[in-house]
Amino acid sequence: MQKPEKLPVFQSLIAFELEKENTSAIWIDSKNESSTYALQSCGSPKILEKVHIGRAFTPFQHHRLVNQLEDFINENTELLVLPNIDFHYLDGQVKKWEAEELFQETWEKILKLQEENDLKVLVSLSSKNSGLSYAVICDSQNKIKVEATEQGWKYDSENFEQYTYQDGREVQTTIPYWIQKTSEKSKISAEAV
Repeated sequence: MQKPEKLPVFQSLIAFELEKENTSAIWIDSKNESSTYALQSCGSPKILEKVHIGRAFTPFQHHRLVNQLEDFINENTELLVLPNIDFHYLDGQVKKWEAEELFQETWEKILKLQEENDLKVLVSLSSKNSGLSYAVICDSQNKIKVEATEQGWKYDSENFEQYTYQDGREVQTTIPYWIQKTSEKSKISAEAV
């Protein structure tokens, strides 16, 4: 299978999360982000069996899909994926007050499901300057900044140091990676003496 151009970042993040046995994810798609080709190129051959995708094309469909999530969450569900979570509420299909109300209900439902089912929730915003983004940004416990580089995706987070860049099946290591590896080897050598 050919690697898609501009491999979407969410696929590489959830591929890592779903490597464990008996794990699954539910993906509520907006803006056609759920490229199964990209997902399969990032993960194991069985990764597509672990991701359940629902697509929304209007704010009402998105709201309804989120409100029906309980019917699809099971003991193996570890991750909710919601790229461009605010997109349909900002695209002018409904009045601003209605969009704000629908989005607030949607976000509260996501937080409730996260709490009740101990889920990881991965979201992105289509606009960080909208009134809708405020709730998402305030409620997020761990923010990950992602940047495209020539070596692959660069992830930046408070509690994370990136040691490798992966681009498809190729891996580029960093200097901190080798510092860590050599310090581990010298620690093992010192303990053996």
